[in-house]
Amino acid sequence: MVIAIATIGLSYLGVVNTSTSSVLALISIITFFGVPHGALDTLFAKKAFSLNSLKKWLQFVSIYLSLSIAVLIFWQLLPSLFFILFLCFSALHFADDLGNINPKILGTLYGFNIITLPSILHSNELAKLYGYLIDYNHAVKIVSVMNPFSMVFAALTVVLTMIFYQKKQAINQRHIGEIVAVSALMLLTRPLLAFTIYFCFMHSARHILRSKFYFSKYSNTALLITLIAPTLIVLLFCVGIFQLLPAEKVDENLIKVTFATLAALTFPHAFLLNKVGFSTWINTNSVGKVSSS
Repeated sequence: MVIAIATIGLSYLGVVNTSTSSVLALISIITFFGVPHGALDTLFAKKAFSLNSLKKWLQFVSIYLSLSIAVLIFWQLLPSLFFILFLCFSALHFADDLGNINPKILGTLYGFNIITLPSILHSNELAKLYGYLIDYNHAVKIVSVMNPFSMVFAALTVVLTMIFYQKKQAINQRHIGEIVAVSALMLLTRPLLAFTIYFCFMHSARHILRSKFYFSKYSNTALLITLIAPTLIVLLFCVGIFQLLPAEKVDENLIKVTFATLAALTFPHAFLLNKVGFSTWINTNSVGKVSSS
């Protein structure tokens, strides 16, 4: 929450900008501080499928990569439809961040606020970013449709939070603080910066901390190695793909490669978390209710 508020202040003081160098910096932050949380999928897979032999590991890696490739093929065949589904899926995935909040609709609204709130004050910049990933005209239409929905989601969030907090539901001041801070971040800060801060220092950091408790039998060194090795492989892959793209479109290429990679990894990542019941563990285990400030 603190980092979200600090980012809002710094952005309005002009400390950050949207030059090519700042885009490179933000993409680098996503790569080194956001992508690694997915590297722990190897531990979740080992638990979910009892991977205790080389054959089983090879089968898992083959299936995981096949799912990732299928995602990219779907994106190439039906880019706009895929992108809409990806945004909705991401919102539902982010909804789990609030943990044991009740009713669950507030978590869902939280996730959709993260996706849609940038369309209110930064619609042109958001459309430009989306236009790097899909047809620009389609991107403009998606953002224009997203705008009224964002206002509805925000209004529902405020009303339901007030109602259920007064009714002593499973919503506390920490939940309210995070909803307010993240909503303000997504509303007031430029889209790529807002996403970077949320994804890296809230979503990903929280996942790593919770995973540390979940895999308590592993040492910090073992977890660190698990984080680093797959991340380096993904990084080398991204660098290789980036080299094949037109050199004059640096910003576009950086965003395209980064978000295509995130999309390809998000679906198998979410499947593994669901397979082991990670969300259920978060809701029922006190150490799973870790918040990221």
